[in-house]
Amino acid sequence: MNTDSVTSLLMEAASLMLIGMLFVFSFLGLLILGIHLIARFCKAFPGEVDSESVSTSRPKHSAQPGIDGNIIAAISAAVHTHRQSNKNI
Repeated sequence: MNTDSVTSLLMEAASLMLIGMLFVFSFLGLLILGIHLIARFCKAFPGEVDSESVSTSRPKHSAQPGIDGNIIAAISAAVHTHRQSNKNI
């Protein structure tokens, strides 16, 4: 194989690598810039928040009708005990 051929192939590979790296770098830079612009826009125009969609209270566990709360407590205690006993294994 000719050394000029190898040199030209290496130069072409290096230029393709450089072009690819510049493309990825510029794309990521534009992506970060876009995210910052969207964040500024959201801070400037926060919009209205529906009070129905935002829930600050913790959801309550709803038991199925016919299941006693004592049974749920006993099952929870058994699961907790089982997990604690298998934790040491």
